[in-house]
Amino acid sequence: MTDLNDASWVGLTFVDVFGLLNSVQLPAERFAAAVADGEPFDGSALEGRARYLEADMLLRPDPETVVRLGDGVARAVCDVLTLDGKPWAGDPRTALESIAASVADLADRWSAGVELEFYLLDADGRPVDRGGYFDDVVEGPGTGIVREAADRLRSCGLEIDASHHEAGPGQYELDLAALPPVALADGVVFAKQVVKEVAAEAGLRATFMPRPFDGEPGSGLHLHQHVADLVAEGTLNDDGRAFVAGQLTHARGLSALAAPTVNSYKRLHSGPEAPGAVVWAHRNRAALIRLSSFRRREASIEYRGADPSANPYLLIAGLLASGAHGLEVDMELPPPLEEDVGTFDPAGADHIRYEPLPRDLDDALDALLADDVLADAFDRQLLSRLVDGRRAEAEEYRAHVTRWEFDRYRDEA
Repeated sequence: MTDLNDASWVGLTFVDVFGLLNSVQLPAERFAAAVADGEPFDGSALEGRARYLEADMLLRPDPETVVRLGDGVARAVCDVLTLDGKPWAGDPRTALESIAASVADLADRWSAGVELEFYLLDADGRPVDRGGYFDDVVEGPGTGIVREAADRLRSCGLEIDASHHEAGPGQYELDLAALPPVALADGVVFAKQVVKEVAAEAGLRATFMPRPFDGEPGSGLHLHQHVADLVAEGTLNDDGRAFVAGQLTHARGLSALAAPTVNSYKRLHSGPEAPGAVVWAHRNRAALIRLSSFRRREASIEYRGADPSANPYLLIAGLLASGAHGLEVDMELPPPLEEDVGTFDPAGADHIRYEPLPRDLDDALDALLADDVLADAFDRQLLSRLVDGRRAEAEEYRAHVTRWEFDRYRDEA
């Protein structure tokens, strides 16, 4: 645990069911008591925007997550407890810990690195530069902001593999090194927070919205999964094939966790590198799962269906539950699809098992509820809060008249 002697305050952080960051600021002298006994707080914060729940609960900081942020401030990630000191199953972090424990043989061997993509916008909401994929951008503040964010994360013990300009104007990617399940979810939440803070200090805004602009690429959250004894010399062994088959089998339900907003489905199906179908490949970047030689290390099992709006605790829990089910029943992996998904005709290829990913959020939520393995993996109350909240968002979106509709139909009716 990081020494708190020179810290005046500690931010106790946790995420709600939608993955939004919350915090309670605690005087440093009360931190030890919070670790031992928990810090009381209003549990309605875990409901996200809905605030249905009115129940006192406890935040217990994980001392292994303490980092110093400067200016006498530290930060710690918390688990949520009931007042009798028991882990609360409705807490996303607790849900991941519980699912990881239930599939410990897999979870103890699982780690993943992350490609975290985002846009940097000026005060008027415009991209800060016109750079493209891997461009060495010298104009504008983007490169400096990403480097500063990476340096702050590194100073807090989070290893960064690399960063670079992505394909969209003002779009960047920050690559986090591989971590085990809970530490990775903690790291993704922290990285997003730091990027936003550094951008705000420069008078800019960082957005992790899946697809903020028409005609420009969306932002993904690609997970490069490493599981000991599943990949040998760049090839999946029998267990590796069963693991990938499990994630493909549950892919449609998993989409509700990986792509959880109405905007997510404007990234999926949208371009040559955005997944649109439940297929895997070795080289095809439009595949949902790809056997990837990331950073020239042992090949990873890259899951490409997630975006940064995902709650990383629920996403990783879903990936573990899906992969574990594949291993448990020794699922058979269909052949890979190496050709262009956009032009592929499944009618002429009976040997390829081809199924589209959900086209919208409601479709994904229906698939999640119909998936017994995924639905049963989570606490019933947590799942209900998640689905009800996202259904309400989808309904609100359907009722909204967009500028496109106005321009298209204003004079046609």
